[in-house]
Amino acid sequence: AAALGDEPRSVGLVVHGLEPADAERVAKAMLLALGAHSWQAPAFRKEKRPATLKKVELFGLPAGVSLQRTLAEIDAANLVRWLTALPANKLTATAYRELLATLATKNGWDFEWLDENALGKLGAGAFLAVSQGNAGRDAGIARLRYRPAGTTSQPDLALIGKGIIFDTGGTNAKTATHMLDMHTDMSGSAVALAVLQVLTTLDASLSVDCWLAITENRSGPTACKQRDVITASNGVTVEIIHTDAEGRMVLADTLALAGREKPLLMIDYATLTYACVHALSERYSGILSNRDSLNELLIRVGRESGERVWPFPMDDDFDDDLKSKVADVSQCSIGGEADQILAARFLQRFVPEGTPWIHMDLAAATRKDGLGHVPGGCTGFGVRYTTSLLLDHAADLRELTTPVTRPRHR
Repeated sequence: AAALGDEPRSVGLVVHGLEPADAERVAKAMLLALGAHSWQAPAFRKEKRPATLKKVELFGLPAGVSLQRTLAEIDAANLVRWLTALPANKLTATAYRELLATLATKNGWDFEWLDENALGKLGAGAFLAVSQGNAGRDAGIARLRYRPAGTTSQPDLALIGKGIIFDTGGTNAKTATHMLDMHTDMSGSAVALAVLQVLTTLDASLSVDCWLAITENRSGPTACKQRDVITASNGVTVEIIHTDAEGRMVLADTLALAGREKPLLMIDYATLTYACVHALSERYSGILSNRDSLNELLIRVGRESGERVWPFPMDDDFDDDLKSKVADVSQCSIGGEADQILAARFLQRFVPEGTPWIHMDLAAATRKDGLGHVPGGCTGFGVRYTTSLLLDHAADLRELTTPVTRPRHR
């Protein structure tokens, strides 16, 4: 940050006097910081301010050090920050769909858009309960597919992201203060997309499906209401308790549809609950899983990647707070106690039994004072974490996610 204070055109990074492993670590950390600080947020002023930093020169690196992954992580994190910072009238559902189509062509991904008509035929009542209040009919679930050469059609990994491009709270409308920055409520979808981009850039050997639930959550005469009962695509009936708990509704159908493809691992990302921010601040993100055995690994990956997470319990008795007298499950509790845990317990009902699943509640998606090497604002949290989990700890992850079948609910 100090080096960039005078807006230089180039920066030289000299690594000297360190052991080779330490030199590589330091160089990559500084490069990540330079990449984060040189990024510019979207601006729509008449007078444009061009980026000044054009070149970074590295001196003293050990022979054979590859920077491909570091550069890919910089690009991906900045993609998340760019999308998250865009105003809702710029990143509309239609604009998002067009961007995904462009990225799919560029990266060689298969791209499918499930619009409201298609989702109606699939019985995706949870997603449609949220999108029905929108002014237009452009909401949908995007599916992007990456298959390395020689791999099978079954995905090794499903990435799922919450893409609420603006959240009014629905019928239970937010106050102006809490609604102000709700264009950032699509950050989870941006993280899932960016992880897919990193894996593609690095020619990862994983077969990946990426599912993005993209819609607004608007208030109006057609919006869903408290006590409405809907049926999700896996047949589970849901009683709506609070229309501002829309994220878990769109994720429910998206998880269920992703699960039909029988991935070996599912990871979802969402700016889901204020309860998680209250519990951890914006320094950490919450992590929850249907595999308690993963918790130690998940913490360690956060510390190593610089994107810290903390796991919450997933005991069966939390389901007591989600009982409904008229449906299979309540969407949330009216009190909001331990809402980050209840949200995960709700979502687990839409993950196929026996499929390993990790849920990241992105409390650290934005932070006014910055986060680690990232300056204040949108952080891109989740990209480096997932890359490290999937690539650096692949063997541990496989060992700890061996599919099992066991009852999930009392």
